[in-house]
Amino acid sequence: MPLTRHSDEHPGHPNSPRARSRAAALLVAVVSLLVGTVGLAGPARSAEWIVLCTGYDPCQTAGYPHSGYKLNATTSYWRQSTGHNCTNYVAYRLVRNGLPNVRPATLSGNAYNWGPAFADRTNDDPALGSVAWWNTSFSATGHVAYVEKVVSADEILVSEDNWGGEFKWRKVTRTGGKWPTGFIHLKDQGATVVDTDVYRAVTPSRLLDTRAGLGAPAGTVAAGTSIAVQVSGRAGIPTAGIGTALLNVTVTAPAAAGYLTSYPSGAARPGSRSVSFATGATISQLVPARLGTDGKVRLYTSSATHLLAEVVGWYPTAGHLVPVTPTRVLDTRTGVGAAQVRVPAGGTVELPVAGAGIVPSTGASAVVLDLSAVAPGAGGWLTAYPSGSALPPTAHVGYEVAGATTGMVVSRLGTGGRVTIHSTAETDLLVDVVGWFKTGADHVALAPTRLLDTRSGLGAPVGRVAAGTTVTVPVLGRGGVPTVGVSAVSVTLTPVAPPTTVAVTAYPTGVARPGPPNVIVPAGRARANWAVVPVGADGSITVHASAATHLVVDVQGYFKK
Repeated sequence: MPLTRHSDEHPGHPNSPRARSRAAALLVAVVSLLVGTVGLAGPARSAEWIVLCTGYDPCQTAGYPHSGYKLNATTSYWRQSTGHNCTNYVAYRLVRNGLPNVRPATLSGNAYNWGPAFADRTNDDPALGSVAWWNTSFSATGHVAYVEKVVSADEILVSEDNWGGEFKWRKVTRTGGKWPTGFIHLKDQGATVVDTDVYRAVTPSRLLDTRAGLGAPAGTVAAGTSIAVQVSGRAGIPTAGIGTALLNVTVTAPAAAGYLTSYPSGAARPGSRSVSFATGATISQLVPARLGTDGKVRLYTSSATHLLAEVVGWYPTAGHLVPVTPTRVLDTRTGVGAAQVRVPAGGTVELPVAGAGIVPSTGASAVVLDLSAVAPGAGGWLTAYPSGSALPPTAHVGYEVAGATTGMVVSRLGTGGRVTIHSTAETDLLVDVVGWFKTGADHVALAPTRLLDTRSGLGAPVGRVAAGTTVTVPVLGRGGVPTVGVSAVSVTLTPVAPPTTVAVTAYPTGVARPGPPNVIVPAGRARANWAVVPVGADGSITVHASAATHLVVDVQGYFKK
């Protein structure tokens, strides 16, 4: 790939146009020694020196934290130069880990001196919290960075702050030509070869079908009753240590309008809803289902109906997704969380979420919500987005006049830990909190962004997708999704106005289409469903429609590798 000058170069970098000569390079070194200890990140010479994010706030938002350095960069640590400086940043991280803010006696000069200064604690074994160190073969002044994750003995993630540049996270591999000269072990935080708290995708597998007697006796589930579904120990899922499973739950042929609630086996049923449905409808919804100690989830239905459920992935008990007992935080019918008044057409509700007793005020990056429109005056849409940001041109929950519709959404927390919910038509609004993601979690919530709309020609030609065909949707590098380090995306799939009932399935490009669909929509209707879709090798996902329909795809977030 062509080489370009990076933003963290200053005019005295040895590879910059002003420093080609030997004399200029010497001058840079002398000046650096006079002004204090300085580390400099040189330009990338190979594709492995991959920038994951740039800037304090953009990195924090993307799930790559600066660990408070933004607020402490004006303080000198180990008598290093303050501000954007690799040595001061690394010293800050080590002090935060417990080392005294006293410059070690052996340490002097620029970053290239760090290895010799700690020769007895420097080797080629990366560890969480160790210092990645480069000597003058990297640049005239060397470089140091903080090891954030050890993917393997040959791949690491580092954070750094750069003299004359910006704060960054990068991925480095041993074969790429920029592997550190060594790793300095001053205050390691433990090994991180495998992050055991991340999301584990599985091949979508059906666990329940009351029409066929799979996972429960054949026959409709009676109104006002629940059934237990065994999740752990099936479809390749371990028998223990499972906290939350992502289930695509389908209600089909209900005898009357009603709702479904998911909750852990052995726990009391909460007064929330995971899926709302109309008489005779077929409705699918992705549900984060917390499991009981027996590895089962209970599904309650208010009306007699058949139920189906497929598992698409899971989080361990101490995973990055923290499930909570579904808790109602907004009900405009009764005045819970807001005034007892219907949301007007085009109106919004700002909902305090973090710090309200369910989601902590610190340590949470995003929240998982069930949104329900009840008795709307017209058909329309609900959209959730971080408070303080602009209303995105996307939709999360589609509803029809006079009915009730529930949809799942993951929203990044906005100003004051709030989430704003917009409705295009007048309606009563219910919101239940079902979980939250930790700061730095493998799932990064984004401001919702539209990637595909066949009505307008966005991402595909204008016109309905033909029956039995697919659309390829590139996702990497779009809508805030990085170009690297992404395992899956969370998207909202919306079939619009199909002439006949349509089943829509999203899956990684380049693999066989799985059997269970993500969303089923009757003729002439519009319905959205949240889906977690692994990214194909070419950086895209494929969406299949069983019948002719317009398709809309909005990205809500992504999962880091």
